[in-house]
Amino acid sequence: MPDNHHDHLIIGAGPAGLTAGYELVKRGATPLILEKDPRYVGGISRTEQSGGYRFDIGGHRFFSKSEEIMQWWRAVLGDELLRRPRSSKIYYNKKFFSYPLRAGEALAKLGVIESGLCALSYLRAWVSPIKPARSFRDWVVNHFGERLFNIFFKSYTEKVWGISCDEIGAEWAAQRIKGLNLFRAAADALANSLGVGGRSDKKVKTLITSFLYPKYGPGYMWETVA
Repeated sequence: MPDNHHDHLIIGAGPAGLTAGYELVKRGATPLILEKDPRYVGGISRTEQSGGYRFDIGGHRFFSKSEEIMQWWRAVLGDELLRRPRSSKIYYNKKFFSYPLRAGEALAKLGVIESGLCALSYLRAWVSPIKPARSFRDWVVNHFGERLFNIFFKSYTEKVWGISCDEIGAEWAAQRIKGLNLFRAAADALANSLGVGGRSDKKVKTLITSFLYPKYGPGYMWETVA
């Protein structure tokens, strides 16, 4: 026991620590959470304030495939957990590309030559995939080809998460990147150019088109839990 008043000791008031403490309290325990930051809770999911504005530091989209987790968030904030549409873009070669990547749009904006090289790169990956696919890089190369990986995924992912794509698990990529087929996208583009229509990327399942967001930023969730 940490002391005479607490029966559990938790190091860090980030999402994991606060969630553990919250669940322990619900079960009648008296945990003690130690946090070195004198002002903020939430770890990299905190919301800092400066000049009357709020700034998200880390993860800020609340979405999970686990309904239990979604219900937990709703139970904490209720109506103050707002639903917002998702709109993410990558700026490359003076053009904006949707993120997660939409194959048809990417092929169209990259141009005929670059698209052809990307298609050849994808074909090579399809014929000789990396097995087993252990890392984020392995998974993306297998599904998009080395060329598209280097154009869209490598630098963006490493800038956002601060670690090499070789150190991120393949299962993380499978969860966060929509399933695409470059052959289907090329067929759609050709069909559209001939005026006969295509199947369109819109029929491919997307990751998410909207997400939950706390009224005053992600830090508000963890301030409330605290």
